[in-house]
Amino acid sequence: MIKRYQSQLILIVITIITGVIALVSSALSVPEPCVYNPEVYQGVNLSNLSNELENTGLLGEIHGTVPEENIFVLAVRDPDNFFNFQHFSVIPGNQQTQETLKKVGRHDQVCLQGKLIKNPSPQPHIVVKSAVVKESWQGLEGYENYEYKADLPAELKYKNNAIFKVHFVNEEGKILVVEYKDKVLPIFVKNTELTKDLYRGDLIDISYKIQTWPGKPTHLNLNLNPETPIKIVDRLVAKHNTETTLTGKLVKFPQSPQILFDVYAIEIVTEELPRYYTLVNFEDSKEFEKIREKLANIWNDNLDTVTSGRNFLINPNIMIEAQGKVNVISPQQANPQILLENVDKIQLVL
Repeated sequence: MIKRYQSQLILIVITIITGVIALVSSALSVPEPCVYNPEVYQGVNLSNLSNELENTGLLGEIHGTVPEENIFVLAVRDPDNFFNFQHFSVIPGNQQTQETLKKVGRHDQVCLQGKLIKNPSPQPHIVVKSAVVKESWQGLEGYENYEYKADLPAELKYKNNAIFKVHFVNEEGKILVVEYKDKVLPIFVKNTELTKDLYRGDLIDISYKIQTWPGKPTHLNLNLNPETPIKIVDRLVAKHNTETTLTGKLVKFPQSPQILFDVYAIEIVTEELPRYYTLVNFEDSKEFEKIREKLANIWNDNLDTVTSGRNFLINPNIMIEAQGKVNVISPQQANPQILLENVDKIQLVL
């Protein structure tokens, strides 16, 4: 009898020890959070990214944020191809995450843990339970307090149509994001025949209805009752390769993870909507350096009148005339370009 009890006691002890070892091993095998595994991001495969999101955390860059509209967008890129990327609409899953995301800015590097959710939009949406800022971008340091001018949805509530600028278009028109003044709105698209030929920067007159849900951010649906729900007001790509002389306020896009140096541009307003033509020369690197140096000198000589734009800096008191060819080669191109032959093609307008 005693031997039997001894055997049972030994068995219990062995079971407890085995359980403790299993728990310790399990704890030790938990992947380290917020570690970048390049192979996971190759090809920006949604399944792989979703697994990373649920486990170690998804690392990416904040593409845009409007906290009061509950807009947070994460960009995740293929490590082998800068132009292959996936945008995620980010939904805070708790109060702590909400407070963290309220403080992030464009180009901040973040690690998000959460879950991909089912959504009728072709742009993936994720609910985030944990957000960690890995690195903050300081490009707008000292000019962070930009105040948005558009009041949405109030300004669109009693209209049936308005003129918007295409902010982003992808997936052959399935994903369409537009700008009204300085606010960004997603458009729910069912008929891609209406949107597949749009370019970023196009000005379009849209017949719309405001979605009742979600309240923030404001989402629009195309109103398909009119014969032409989308009318082209000013097609940007039609200007490609045309010689032009444009005059506008001097703009600076500070160096960021996407660009190697500060990029200068001029603001051109059409139908009360601004476009930003970047001033470049891709044929002669030395001439391009001279162009940047000239613009930098003009900029630095007038710092006292610099103000913040939405994701850039602008000097409303400095007007630049630029002469060259307009360059628009991709529907996803961030901004139109003016190809300058040499440094003398840009002049300060006094």
